[in-house]
Parts: sequence; C-alpha cells; structure tokens
Amino acid sequence: MDKAAKAAGTRHEGRPKKATADVSIVVVTWNSDSWIERCLKAIGPAGAGVTYDVTIYDNASADATPATIERLAEREHRFKVVRGENNDGFARATNRAVQMTAGRYVLMLNPDCELEPGALTWLVRFLDANPDAAAAAPLLADADGESQREFQLRRFPSLLSLACEVLLIDKLLPFNPVTARYRYRDLDLTEPQQVEQPAAAALLIRRTVFDEVGLFDEQFEPAWFEDVDFCRRLDVAGQSAWVVPAAHARHFGGASLEFMKFSVFTDVWYRNMWLYARKWFSRGQAEWLRWFIIGGMLMRLPLAVVGLGTAGTTRREAVRAYAGVLRKALNRWDDSSRSSS
Repeated sequence: MDKAAKAAGTRHEGRPKKATADVSIVVVTWNSDSWIERCLKAIGPAGAGVTYDVTIYDNASADATPATIERLAEREHRFKVVRGENNDGFARATNRAVQMTAGRYVLMLNPDCELEPGALTWLVRFLDANPDAAAAAPLLADADGESQREFQLRRFPSLLSLACEVLLIDKLLPFNPVTARYRYRDLDLTEPQQVEQPAAAALLIRRTVFDEVGLFDEQFEPAWFEDVDFCRRLDVAGQSAWVVPAAHARHFGGASLEFMKFSVFTDVWYRNMWLYARKWFSRGQAEWLRWFIIGGMLMRLPLAVVGLGTAGTTRREAVRAYAGVLRKALNRWDDSSRSSS
C-alpha cells in the first residue's frame, strides 16, 4: 500500500461554513446512561473567553441514554442531540457528528470522561499558541485520581510491541524494554510533550486537520484502533499530537464494555489489530503478527479452561472468545467474517 493510500481516511465532506464556537465537543454514546450526565455537567463554563457547543450522537442506545440526553439538551441550548437508527460504531458516528459541527477545534470526548475545571481552556490556549500542533490531550486519571498514562500515552504499535502484548510478555516481564518504550515510561510530564498516539477519550483536534488527513477510518468497527490509525495518519502528514499536563480529566474507562460480551470484544480487538497491521506493517510483518496471535490464543485457551486470566467473565465465555479468535486468525479474518453479538 502506498503512502497516499495509507494516509487516507474517510473523506471530510465539508461542514457549516461559519464557525459558531471555538470548540465543538463531540460525544458518542451507546448505552451510556451511567456516565453521560456527569460527563456533560463536568464540561461547565470553558472560561477565558473560550466558547463551545456540544453534539451528542447516540448510537441507538437501548437503555435510558436517549431520554437523559434529551432532558439535558432541553436545559442547555449548546447541546445538540442526534440519534442514529442503528449502532453505527464509534468511527462512523464520530465522523457524522464532526461534519455537523463548525468550531475552530473539535474535542473528542468519551461519555465516561469528565473534564476537570479549566482543562478545555488549557487545551485551546496550547493549540492557539502552537499553530504547528494538530491535537492536544489532557492528562487522564482514573476514578481514584491515579494516573492512566500507560493507557493514554503510547508510541505507534510495532510488531515487537504487539507481540509482547499478544504473547503475554508484558504480563510475564512487565518491565521489558519494548513495553517500557511503547508506553512512554520515560516521558517527562511536567511540561507539554509530543506523543505519537494519545487516546481519543479526550482529544482536542484542530479543525483544518480533518480537511488534510480525513476523518476516522470506518473499517475499524465498531471501535478500537481507529484513533491509533488517525494519529498515524497525522504523523504521515507531518502533523503532531501533544499532551498538556496542566489540563486534567477523569476517565472511568470500560463504559462500552458493560454491554458487550467478552467474546465479542476479544473478536473485535484482534480483528482490528490485524486490520491495523495490514494497513501499516509490511506484508511479512502482518503475517508474523497473525502467527503471534495464533500462538497467543493457544497460550490463553488452557489457562481459560482452568479459570486463570478470566477475571470479569466466565471460563466458558473466555474459552469461546479465544477459540473464536484462533479460528479466524487461522483463516486470516476472511472479509465475510464479522463479529456477532
């Protein structure tokens, strides 16, 4: 695949011409009733003259999410609600929402993420002061205030870093140098730093970037690896993403997994990992990764049978998940194969 093809994402088909706010905040919901009200209330006043609007795209939630966001939108004129007829997945829903907005910047914000006071202002100030920066992220912490830097800040996946994950090397040897480098353990977070792939749980993106590199690649459905791919395309285009330590947000994590079977998540995760490798690795490296995944599933299956490494799911579900990935990896994830709920 040539450089232009790799850099391509879903086309940006235009937007309202007149910017109505400094920041357009995009929140994609799917069965997010446990989180969305806190997320939206935490946005609060941006401050320092920064204006914003919010577009909430609901992916056909089956819980009380639609009623909650409609109630909140009635009280707040800056909230726009869009309801999808089906679960369109994160990338497609985000792309549709972005094309409905007009702010100078777009903030991707997960419903299980809460901005702390002043965070949005810090991010806008940083991009205003650094016109060569394409995107900026706040530092994420969990519900207890513990840093999520190893989840949030990573270098681009390599064959070695993915092999360490797939073959459980990062669990058996957590301080190995490959994982340490991949997870930026050496990064000084006392000042803004350029990072290759900050997670899109909270990420402010310059509007013009979408015109240059396109939107999220919708082949990464329903979620996972679309933000990694987007950051990779930024890098190919000579753009940079940064983390701004003065800005903070709480990220509770796993909101979408509450309503997704472990077997479905596992299927999607490894399939999208394979799609990413096919897009960005050499053909030989992608094939090596496939065999690493096969080996990883052969390692996990006997552990699952005896109940090891199955926290959060049952033995039966874990065995079903790993056996399913093994079967699909052996068949190179035939394009006719799709994960099912």
